[in-house]
Amino acid sequence: MADKEYKKILIATDGSENAQKAARSGVKIAALSGAKVIALYVLEMETVGVTPEAVHRDYVASMKMAVSEHMTKEQWSEFARVADDMWKTERHKNLQEKGSSVTSYVEELCKEMGAEAEIRIEEGHPANVILDVAEKENVDLLVIGTLGKTADGRFRLGSVAEKVIRNSPTELLVVR
Repeated sequence: MADKEYKKILIATDGSENAQKAARSGVKIAALSGAKVIALYVLEMETVGVTPEAVHRDYVASMKMAVSEHMTKEQWSEFARVADDMWKTERHKNLQEKGSSVTSYVEELCKEMGAEAEIRIEEGHPANVILDVAEKENVDLLVIGTLGKTADGRFRLGSVAEKVIRNSPTELLVVR
């Protein structure tokens, strides 16, 4: 690694203790090599196979059933449009808040160690987004953490880390 000149290092973080360890390692390398750090947080779109959009659609549909006899079609359309706009605005705000809170740790490390930092907050499947950003940004090193140890003390690789390892377009540093 001493022979490699790094210009851009992507540090993917989910805010976990393991991801923070990976971030420390990545920022140290960036500080020593003068590389720019891209701190990436990905808000996963699906939780247990249910998208937030599907939950919202179901909520609006149930509201329509509850109030349909009290509103005209035009009133309902306007209500649904306003509710949808409010939901999208609130979801975007929550994404930004969660992402900012998670990436602030990496940003602080960069300040402490004298490395340049760019914060990225994206939405989608974590492994896919990490790989896309790594490729589009043409990073020299991708830094990720793993899930850590199982109850019996053995090392366990998470599904996101595994997919990133198998498909990375660049060098990897996997920290446990």
